[in-house]
Amino acid sequence: MTRYIAATTPRDLEIFLSKIAVEFSAGDTQTLIDLYTDEPLVDEQVATSFQEVTEMARLQRESPSRRHWFTRRDPLMGVQLDLTRDEHVTHFSRLAHRVINAEVWQGDHQLFGTVESPVRVWVDLSDEAVERALAAARACGAAVHMEPGN
Repeated sequence: MTRYIAATTPRDLEIFLSKIAVEFSAGDTQTLIDLYTDEPLVDEQVATSFQEVTEMARLQRESPSRRHWFTRRDPLMGVQLDLTRDEHVTHFSRLAHRVINAEVWQGDHQLFGTVESPVRVWVDLSDEAVERALAAARACGAAVHMEPGN
């Protein structure tokens, strides 16, 4: 069931995303992020994550084994993150709600998506998984909630 999660601030949503990433990493998932923004990234940590993931995408493109495949598409679209790696969780939590699109897939089922909002995302996980992430985020001081009717 799709649930919309809203936060008071982008920072609160960042905290929630770091907690829901734990739930995503427990399964065989693929995380993709598009490295374009509609608004400038003024927060220094967010800008640093953006630069690091952009560099990671550039290096992936220049890899001899991937060069041919990447020449056919925009290397900043669909950049893969591995949510079993702490630094990728940090990048995901800082960027997912600030870029034009981020998705998490398990096979052909989409588990997460953004909605062009710095304070709102959607998640399709079990009630227990969503509640665990919400509780963990709240324990860290984040003001997050599941929107009514979802």
